[in-house]
Amino acid sequence: MRARTLISWGCVFILAGLLLSTLPSCQSRSPIRVGFIANLTGPGAAVGVDGRDGVTLAVDLLNAQGGINQRPLELVVRNNMETPEGSIAAANDLIQNEKISIILGHMTSSMMVSAWEATKDSGVIYLSATASASKLTGMDDNFLRLTPATSAFAETVAEYATNELGLKKLAILYDMDNAAFTDIYQEAFAEKIISNGSKVVWRYDFRSSAAPDFKPIVATLKDLQPDGILIIASASDTALVTQQIRLGGCKAQILTSNWALTKDLIENGGTAVDGIAAIATYSESNPSKEYVEFSNKFEERFGRKPSFSASYGYEAALVLADALKKTKGEREGLKEALLGTKNFNGLFGSVSLDAYGDVRRTLYLVQVHDGVFKARPFPAP
Repeated sequence: MRARTLISWGCVFILAGLLLSTLPSCQSRSPIRVGFIANLTGPGAAVGVDGRDGVTLAVDLLNAQGGINQRPLELVVRNNMETPEGSIAAANDLIQNEKISIILGHMTSSMMVSAWEATKDSGVIYLSATASASKLTGMDDNFLRLTPATSAFAETVAEYATNELGLKKLAILYDMDNAAFTDIYQEAFAEKIISNGSKVVWRYDFRSSAAPDFKPIVATLKDLQPDGILIIASASDTALVTQQIRLGGCKAQILTSNWALTKDLIENGGTAVDGIAAIATYSESNPSKEYVEFSNKFEERFGRKPSFSASYGYEAALVLADALKKTKGEREGLKEALLGTKNFNGLFGSVSLDAYGDVRRTLYLVQVHDGVFKARPFPAP
């Protein structure tokens, strides 16, 4: 009887040990939940949709390779509807309801600034692929990004306009619906243009949400006769404005911002946008092995070529995954791991983050030629 009791208790202890030994394994395989927020509807949705698809592809490929420390990544997507209220609601939903502490997004500067100001004390880490608001530069906080500050892009476009093209009289048209990006961009561009000895002869601001009529701007441009025009707007609006300018007979060199470099620019602008130029950290014609492999996989999966936002989204997910591997998938220490990103082999060359989470990377001059984007490093090596 005593022997049978000892055997029974022995079985209980063995069974309990087996159950306990499986708990860490079950816990370690729980998903690492990552949020993604962008504008997925409306006129400027191409940036958000492409960004989402780029992130999705990266997450699926990472999970196929075993995830992070044998834990799969789970992407939780929200649409900010390109409104300040929507950006805050989407962020709060992920943080408060979904208990997510890592968010890839937002994709535009205005939405990122709105969400950041409302949620910066929550402890959430934001890693944005494309939000370049200068307002968020140089701060020791939980906002990090893979695109340079807006002012850096604007000043480089101005250098190209004055030093390489020799433009002397420039007009600026910009969409104040994304003021955190466009207002800073136009101001930095104008300051550099003036310091380089050229003139800004006209600044015209509009709100795309009000569906403005762009035809009247043609008459003003005819009177002013600028030799260069900078349009800071979404791809669809940039295409529309450019068409009106060309229909009005204005042949000035048209420049745009990195915001407009999606397929919508060419699809909606047609031959009118041929010759348009911008500065970006993106090169569609990039010959690197990493980019070619990504581009082929993206086109196979989604049936279209990747835009800059798709590429940046994909790259952001890889940078995040690299940092998560260092923390073994844990939130603790993640900011420090991300800040430790140095010479990461991205799609468009080396990616490094400084002590404030701001990026250092190669700039490209991107131009539309015969219906396709062409790029070269700027300044030329």
